[in-house]
Amino acid sequence: MHSGSLHRFGSYLKTKWVSPRRVRFWLLVLVILYTLLGFFALPWIIQYVAVNTAKEDFDRELRIESVQTNPYTLTLQINDLELDDVDERQLLGWERLFVDLTWASITNQAWTFETIHLEQPIIQEERFTSGETRFSRLASENTGTEPKENEPAQLPALEIRKLNVERGVLRFADNLKNDEKTEQVSLALQSIGVSLQDFTLQKDASFPLRLDAQFYEGGKVNFDGQLQVLPTFALEGSTSINELALMQAEPYLQQFMNVRLDSGTLTLNGKIQTDTQQPFTFQGSAGISSLSIKEGTKDEPLIGWQTLETQQLNLNLSDKQFESAPITIEGLSGRVVIYEDKTTNFGQLVTQSPETTDSKNEDTDPFSITIEAIELAEGTIHFADNSLPLPFSTRIHTLSGEVSTLSSSSAEPARVKLEGEVAEYGSARVDGSVHAWHPTRQTNINLSFRNLQIPEYSPYTVNFAGRKIAGGTMDLDLDYSVNNNQLDGKNNLLLHDLKLGEKMASSNAMDLPLDLAIALLQDSNGVIDLTLPVSGNVGNPQFDFGKIIQQAVGNAITSVVTAPFSFLASLVGADSEELGQVEFLAGRTDLRPPQRERIAKLREALNQRPQLVLELAGPFNKSFDSPSLKRKKAKEALQQKLAEQARKISNSSLTSEANQDIVEAMFTSHYPEAELATLKARFTEQQSESTDEPAFDALAYRNHLAEKVIEAQPITDSELKSLANARAETVREALVNADADTAIAAERVSILEPKEVDSSDAERVAMEVGVSAD
Repeated sequence: MHSGSLHRFGSYLKTKWVSPRRVRFWLLVLVILYTLLGFFALPWIIQYVAVNTAKEDFDRELRIESVQTNPYTLTLQINDLELDDVDERQLLGWERLFVDLTWASITNQAWTFETIHLEQPIIQEERFTSGETRFSRLASENTGTEPKENEPAQLPALEIRKLNVERGVLRFADNLKNDEKTEQVSLALQSIGVSLQDFTLQKDASFPLRLDAQFYEGGKVNFDGQLQVLPTFALEGSTSINELALMQAEPYLQQFMNVRLDSGTLTLNGKIQTDTQQPFTFQGSAGISSLSIKEGTKDEPLIGWQTLETQQLNLNLSDKQFESAPITIEGLSGRVVIYEDKTTNFGQLVTQSPETTDSKNEDTDPFSITIEAIELAEGTIHFADNSLPLPFSTRIHTLSGEVSTLSSSSAEPARVKLEGEVAEYGSARVDGSVHAWHPTRQTNINLSFRNLQIPEYSPYTVNFAGRKIAGGTMDLDLDYSVNNNQLDGKNNLLLHDLKLGEKMASSNAMDLPLDLAIALLQDSNGVIDLTLPVSGNVGNPQFDFGKIIQQAVGNAITSVVTAPFSFLASLVGADSEELGQVEFLAGRTDLRPPQRERIAKLREALNQRPQLVLELAGPFNKSFDSPSLKRKKAKEALQQKLAEQARKISNSSLTSEANQDIVEAMFTSHYPEAELATLKARFTEQQSESTDEPAFDALAYRNHLAEKVIEAQPITDSELKSLANARAETVREALVNADADTAIAAERVSILEPKEVDSSDAERVAMEVGVSAD
């Protein structure tokens, strides 16, 4: 082209198209188009594509009230979205979704969101009887193309600096089959709040997550920790569940048991962790309060408590371990009923027997369970037997005590020590050991009942002998040992001032000359002392404990009445009330209910004889009281060492794993010649059930240390005399500090020097009350 023509063409472009005025014009046009598309066209496109995709690809109706975009701030807001399922029930929705995409997405080559804010989202899930859910059904209908084989899908580069969810709602409906009927259960979480920061899809990246929510039926859940998505899901942090209403779990419990959860709340506080190597762990405290379980059909109380709690609970699914610090149960209440057909209320609870496990599950290693102790306080047990000619009921109240460490991995049985009161002046004690996982293999239990009012037990005497009981009290010792299903026991029965009542018809009554038997068996104090041995195989389906006891009593009475003249010489006709004797348990100074009654009667007698003065010589027996004092002294020494090391004194168990190092030190100080390594070897000789390798029985080792430390405690004569003086002072206070109408004057009670006495029955020591003239 000629140079002149080129010059003219360049001048034309410069003046017509590249002039500053023309550039500003086209820039303005581009801004207007960008604004129109960003503010008006893009919201319509987003709404149109979303609604049509939901309809065409998923056959669901999606409704969106409005979509707002800002092309300059790169923000998106979707208001009032609702997605319906195929049955026109709402599946999900929200009030407002706000997304803030940063311009840094261009330079970072990643989707970078400054903020994603979701207000009042609603998710409504439902599981059908087939096992299918609404969301699993929606996912199965996704017709998107699958990635090619051996070609992993590429995840987009993503970064969310701040994600917030406010006032969320999650509703879950579960359709359960119950007696061939379908029952729908509804669970709901509300006020859900989620806070997530610095979220990315980078591998091994974790980011802070906080979640708060409330259960619709009652309870709150919180989580504060770290979340990891890639390469595997992992969650770790602190969590708490406060006062979760257990009634929400009632429909699931009723699938197996015919019960009703009347009340109860669950509280958990601790740390959780879950990842590929560790399916789930929990470490923290746990408690269940105000539990009340009733029978499903009769709506009558079954079992419950005021509080059940443990300060430390460790659950590890990977290692199949459950460990708990002492579990404290306050206000335990239970109800046991024997119906007319001999069935019990607990026996009628199971509605569905567990499914038979396959052979693969039989080889699965069981959970290892360790509970350091179970402590009971102020418990109450109601018992009723309606199968007798006269319906019988009684109540054991103020039940307290402790069950020592329970361990499924140790051959050492748990020690049981419980005390309670029966009626107004009766008492009950349970002392012994039992292996919780194999009770028929190793059990030794002694049950002691004192000062039971015999007329209350007339229903059993009618069923046994066809006679009511008109009066008297009973002391009962039941000593049972079960080893490898073989029961060997001895029942010792003491009847005081027994008086027979009227005859009553009973088909099961034995034809026994009871009037003659009682006359022969009562000694000069009006006491009948019977020892009844019992034995049998508890594994035998025909084993009937009631019939064994009935036969033992019948044999004892028959043996007496067949030689009546041998017993006539024992009758002296003296008064059976031993008002001059007060009994104490080993190492104890408190008065049990029978003794309080005895002192009440003694006060009444003394008020009728105002010239009498009581002389109290506090009793003690070195061999009887020392073991209890030694145990108390050893625990006090342990508590002192715990305090010196600034540890928690609340866990002062000599057999606790947490205190093993201190107990070992105490053992070494008492037995310097003993070597702990040699001692540990003694408890490594036994073989565990699941392996042929030697196993160390840590619990048996700690129990041995505890017993040796207790044995080594020195008890001086001064300490025994102090115990005796305290016993005498307890009786004096009970006599003097009663109500104004029955109390006696303080000068009428004199405390003498302590006295060492015998304790022939190895259960209690008695203080002989002296009397003199004023």
